[in-house]
Amino acid sequence: MKRVRLSNKEVKELAASLGRLGEILKNADVVEVGELEGGKAIYIVDKTPALYKAEVQGLGEVIIPTLYLLHKSPMGQGVAQLYPHLVVDAGAVNHILNGADVMRPGIKRVEGDFDKGQPVLIEDEKGRIIAIGVSLYSRKELEAAEKGKMVYNAHYLGDKLWKLSLELANK
Repeated sequence: MKRVRLSNKEVKELAASLGRLGEILKNADVVEVGELEGGKAIYIVDKTPALYKAEVQGLGEVIIPTLYLLHKSPMGQGVAQLYPHLVVDAGAVNHILNGADVMRPGIKRVEGDFDKGQPVLIEDEKGRIIAIGVSLYSRKELEAAEKGKMVYNAHYLGDKLWKLSLELANK
């Protein structure tokens, strides 16, 4: 993977485009971007794999926090509160951890408001964040639906990005 250090100007522009999530870049000494296959990228902030950029079909480019940031980095404290949460039932967990998108019947509870194309955190019933997705519908539309795919599964525990994050953090 090719890694490129971002200039101070590029870091400021990235931080501005991320809204409140950009706060994690504020005091960073070094921000690098690693190019991944398919136009995807990982942003490494002071040696912490912190952000992931992906293209979501029909919704465009999205930048989300990595699960590594949320689970293993002190830098990620408070980041989870920036996002809405979907709580899924136990039957949906294994499917999501195998890369499946989030289907309406598996969603038990919705916490927070969101629009189509916004990142949402996927939790199991014990409150553990197991994935980060991009909503294919607004909260109102999701709650009105009875079936169908509701959230694109962008990153989940155990996926290639999770494994890469663990590797990068140990270098």
